Amino acid sequence: MHVACLESLDNLVSLKTSWDALSGNNPFRGSLWQHTWAQHFCGSHDPTRSLRVLLVSSEKQQPTSDISEVVAILPCYEHRTFARGRVLRLIGDGEVCSDHLGLLCKEHQSEEASDAIVEYLMSREDWDCLDFTYFDENDEASRNLTNALADHGCFLERSPGPNCWSIELPATWDEFLAMQSKSHRKHIRRLERSAAKLGSVEWCLCEGADTFEQAWQQLVDLHQQRRLSLGEPGCFASESWARFHQEIAQQMLAAGQLQLSHLKLQGKPAAAEYQFTSSTATYAYQGGIDPNRLDEQPGRLSLSRTIQYAIGQGHSRYDLMRGDEPYKPHWRAEPNATVRIQATPPRTVARWRYAAFDGMRRAGRIVKKATGLLG
Repeated sequence: MHVACLESLDNLVSLKTSWDALSGNNPFRGSLWQHTWAQHFCGSHDPTRSLRVLLVSSEKQQPTSDISEVVAILPCYEHRTFARGRVLRLIGDGEVCSDHLGLLCKEHQSEEASDAIVEYLMSREDWDCLDFTYFDENDEASRNLTNALADHGCFLERSPGPNCWSIELPATWDEFLAMQSKSHRKHIRRLERSAAKLGSVEWCLCEGADTFEQAWQQLVDLHQQRRLSLGEPGCFASESWARFHQEIAQQMLAAGQLQLSHLKLQGKPAAAEYQFTSSTATYAYQGGIDPNRLDEQPGRLSLSRTIQYAIGQGHSRYDLMRGDEPYKPHWRAEPNATVRIQATPPRTVARWRYAAFDGMRRAGRIVKKATGLLG
């Protein structure tokens, strides 16, 4: 197998067909999400970051977009810092919080592709460590990559990441209600009746560019109002986060993968859901609720409506994504473990740099603990 390192966005655009074929039908692993992330967070937007996408092909030549030639893609970028040097990270990480990242690979070829990638990395001295957040623990391709790093002498540090929660959806809403506890099932039905008594209850889905701007602003307003009421800045307070999402949301809408919905009570927006879809799943990424209407539980009602819609679309999974919020198991979601992988190559300078960074990290923890004990 042949490994090439792609360092320009133009190279990525030419690989769209191959990239999407390897993405596993997951929007966060697809070319649209990852290429847009690279445009917003690498290169001119941040000169400390540059693309380092590793491409494994079956031919010993520069691969084209022909899927028969592309075996695997490891979507990376290099982040240069004083403390850690040249760090390889996964495209989509950081404040955007993309879930389910990892090695994209053809089925049954991940062991061979992983060995090829690691052999390529071992032949180069232009990286000091690798820091991948987060792999799904049950992702075979990413697990094989981790094993290959260890087999080639890298020092590995594994640490648990946040759980990703998902609901396995049945074929009908009645079957879904039957999955719930008796008390929760009664609560869902009572919530629907209470909302109906208030008057108009309307669930609206943004289905075209002509309604996007208004729907997006309602999401921003409801999200920020709720987070500020909790003493938090809210995601849209970050200009880089807000810019990325306003663009990717419109691109996902054009691609038929955006699910931007609003729940209106008595004609006024009370909750919003910012979600993405594949042909088999709904991904509940972000949302917002009116903090002045918490007694009416618009968040629960909105979640109920989006689950009903997902079932109606024939989806088999409702992905609530990372975070151990207590409402998730209440809806019969199950946790899926993730892991952070840090790897240091068997080179003297890289090991020294890791030891220095690890020492500073440990010292910081001691100081923090001592400060806490002192009040």
